[in-house]
Amino acid sequence: MLELKNICYSVKDETSGKKQDILKNVSLCFEDGAISVITGPNGSGKSTLIKILMGEEQPDTGRIKY
Repeated sequence: MLELKNICYSVKDETSGKKQDILKNVSLCFEDGAISVITGPNGSGKSTLIKILMGEEQPDTGRIKY
């Protein structure tokens, strides 16, 4: 099982200097042996979520339980 609890991730906007939320309080549970699909419009954070799961990025807050 893979469980995400309250994952938040933000980046600093280069133009305004303000933080821009990419993921905000994302909680998911993936069961062993199940097939899951992550869908959404462009810019919704799908690739960022995958990068966090792969360890390429670190979330600002939250936890991942493998």
